[in-house]
Amino acid sequence: MNIKALIKSLRLRKFATGLLLLQLSLTIGLMVNTVILTSSAMDKLNNPLRFDVESLVSIDLVPTSGAFRDPDYYRSITQQDIAKISALEGVISAAHYNQLPIQRGGWNGNLQPADFPDDGVLPKYLNYVPQFFSSEIGLENLGVEIVAGRALTQSDDVTNDFYHGNRDEIEQNIIVTESLAKAVFPDKPALGELTNNGRIVGIAKDFVVSPTHPGDTQFYAMFGNFMYSKADYTQHYIIKVKPGFVEQVQSQLAATILAVQPERDIVLVQSMSDRLSEFFVKDTGLASLFGVLSLLMIAVTVVSSFAHAHFHVTQQRKYIGIRRALGARKIDIIWYVFSENWLMTFLASILGIASVIGLNIGLSQVITIDKPDILLYCLSVLVIFVSGSLATWLPAYQTTKISPVSATRTL
Repeated sequence: MNIKALIKSLRLRKFATGLLLLQLSLTIGLMVNTVILTSSAMDKLNNPLRFDVESLVSIDLVPTSGAFRDPDYYRSITQQDIAKISALEGVISAAHYNQLPIQRGGWNGNLQPADFPDDGVLPKYLNYVPQFFSSEIGLENLGVEIVAGRALTQSDDVTNDFYHGNRDEIEQNIIVTESLAKAVFPDKPALGELTNNGRIVGIAKDFVVSPTHPGDTQFYAMFGNFMYSKADYTQHYIIKVKPGFVEQVQSQLAATILAVQPERDIVLVQSMSDRLSEFFVKDTGLASLFGVLSLLMIAVTVVSSFAHAHFHVTQQRKYIGIRRALGARKIDIIWYVFSENWLMTFLASILGIASVIGLNIGLSQVITIDKPDILLYCLSVLVIFVSGSLATWLPAYQTTKISPVSATRTL
């Protein structure tokens, strides 16, 4: 194989060669990042969230009556809602929440030791800790265990003191997750310690609250016993149901709640499993789009490689005939045709490095995406090599039928 001759041949077709190289390198970049996106999306969907996702149904509603501006009325209707929902067939328990898990943003605030210095600097995610306010069964309803201390009780409810007492004198009892407890009090046990949001009386087992947060920060959560009774904000109920009753309970929730008080808008009734799927719909949708594009690019690569090889054989017909006349074997001619394709693949693999990295950096600006690794890159190059070689086989085989006499007749 004469590398100089191959390069000279490619330089004679600069435009076609350049387009094919660009296409091959982009295909490599697409394939690598498609695998990363798909793998990441599947991992997120299959990653256990450590609470009873499959058995939970949530409902979001907004009060439309001015009567709900009275906190006592608000609490009364909420308690009636919970009682009616709990009486439905298949329901294990129900509770109110100020927000739902599996979230981006939400009701967040800083959490720090009560004696944290004024000029101290909190780690980033301790400034955005999800704060959940529910009843005493809020964690149990989600299926989250208490691993130290105790659960919240009815006596921990600060709702009445908040709306009818002195708010400045309230010292609520709270529960925090394991990872959050270690982050706030890294050098001593957190149980019993006072924070700027209350005293820690229990530590809950870690569960995924914010799936897009890095590392242990996805487990950060604080729970208090409080019913936020403001008519201008969306209410959230989460219902735990028996296996096989999710759809049945889901279909009855709106009517059950409106039967208690009809002056409310039902915003959304949704299983927690559907909420999880919708949360990652951007990731899965982008992965599917890139998958389709990659398949199309591979198909175009096969067609382009075939056309490029066929054109090469046609243009080099006389040269091949001369080589045959000088004693070149059929296998030598096939090797020559394949060599040009493999040289193109080699050059494209070098350009593909920039394509892979550039596309990955571009995607990282809009979504969370893992960094590419050498194995994925090598597999993508192998796919290009195999598909290009298969596309080149027919033109290469046709060269073996070129007659030395007919190829040199016009010389």
